[in-house]
Amino acid sequence: MTNKVDLEQFALKIRRGIVDAIAAKGGGHIGGSLDLAELLSVLYSNYMRVDPANPDWDERDFLICSKGHAGPALYATLALKGFFPYETLLTLNQEGSMLPGHCDRCKVPGVDATSGSLGQGLSIACGLALSSRLRSKNQRVFCVIGDGEAAEGQIWEAAQFASHFELDNLILFLDWNKMQIDGPNDKVMSLGDPVQKFQSFGWRACKVEEIMFCSLMKQSQQQLI
Repeated sequence: MTNKVDLEQFALKIRRGIVDAIAAKGGGHIGGSLDLAELLSVLYSNYMRVDPANPDWDERDFLICSKGHAGPALYATLALKGFFPYETLLTLNQEGSMLPGHCDRCKVPGVDATSGSLGQGLSIACGLALSSRLRSKNQRVFCVIGDGEAAEGQIWEAAQFASHFELDNLILFLDWNKMQIDGPNDKVMSLGDPVQKFQSFGWRACKVEEIMFCSLMKQSQQQLI
């Protein structure tokens, strides 16, 4: 397991990658991307089973970044892990670039879902988790959603689906920064207590600083995260 100091250093490198990419473009979703640096550092250092030399490896774990506007965070992480050259980050969202502003699985090695239409990522993650079980694969699906998109009804339909089918290989992270494009969540659409909401759907949920962790894992599996 990567130690705390190395994780912090990797998170710092991710932040630099985000800033380099967005600065080269001249603008972008910098706040919503920087939010994810620590989370992606931990996942890709200690938990994600991936192979940069074979991005489509059939035994890999999946990461669904439902808040697709945070693509620069995922791109920076993937570049640092060797999925593509770091210099490619400097072409973010420019004509002819392989890195569009939002996550695109058809263009970017290591991206598992095209996202950006908010509210859809958890449904995609549910499909992958169920598919992995049906194929008897020991794969985990990690999904990151924003607190603003949690106002979408599809999020809660997916939460109900995951609970009904006991998808204990699905792990959800909610980026609880309390902001969305039109202003503070409490003014646009209050989320209330998301921990309590997910618990009411049968999920195990807890808040860790500004990230909320939810899963349907049995208690004996909690050491996985």
